Amino acid sequence: MEEKVILIEKDEERKITTIKMNRLKKKNALNYDLFEGIKNAIEEIEVSDTRVVVITGGGDTFSAGIDLKTLTGQDPGAARKTPLKPNNFRYWLNSYLQPIYNRIEQMEKPVIAKINGYCFGAAFELSLACDFRFAIETAKLNMVESRIGIISDIGGTTRLVRLVGIPVAKDIMMTGRTFDANEAYQMGLLKGVAKTHEELDKMVSDYADELIEAAPLAVGLAKRFIDHAYGKHLEHNTFLEGLINSQLLHSKDFASGAVARLQKKKPKWRGK
Repeated sequence: MEEKVILIEKDEERKITTIKMNRLKKKNALNYDLFEGIKNAIEEIEVSDTRVVVITGGGDTFSAGIDLKTLTGQDPGAARKTPLKPNNFRYWLNSYLQPIYNRIEQMEKPVIAKINGYCFGAAFELSLACDFRFAIETAKLNMVESRIGIISDIGGTTRLVRLVGIPVAKDIMMTGRTFDANEAYQMGLLKGVAKTHEELDKMVSDYADELIEAAPLAVGLAKRFIDHAYGKHLEHNTFLEGLINSQLLHSKDFASGAVARLQKKKPKWRGK
């Protein structure tokens, strides 16, 4: 029986969906099947009642990065081979690969990367497309691309600079060196570091509960607004703040939240 390269785990009660990369024999190296699995999972989750998304890896690895056969257009599972020519590669990257990571960033649901082991190259870029990152202490991370003669190209360059600033981003990208979870935490890349897998599971679960406590419409629009507000003028952003709240003030969730606060009760969110 062929192994499923993507496993979807749903906590129906708490409305948490976990996307688990499961190409274990290849250390979850990202190939066409894995990219397709992630893309399809995101598209399904986006229109579901899921409140929080978790992306992680099976076994003791998040992902070893992109499979070089996929990168060079030799992936046997790909529906259409992409020859390693500049124009073909750019088209494949711009029209297929980058939109998958962008979709993760743009969906109006918080996404947590649970980094349970090696997180290299394109997998590190995948974690950067998520809203929050938690890792086990023994995890190793890098942007190894410079050591094989290329740069990060799935949005990782821009996202990394936004997260850690220019000097740290240059260090990570230009050296291609591998660093551990504690250093990543000091850089500001990680929300938390756990000593064991059990502690990591609890850390992610507890934070997911924190996100679920807030109103889903407000969480989703806050996520989109923050990403779009970065680097924009104050007048532009304050206008958008008012525009967003002019809509949220008419939502059933705002009414529920306001009444619950006055009555000192816990609100029941409906996402409406």
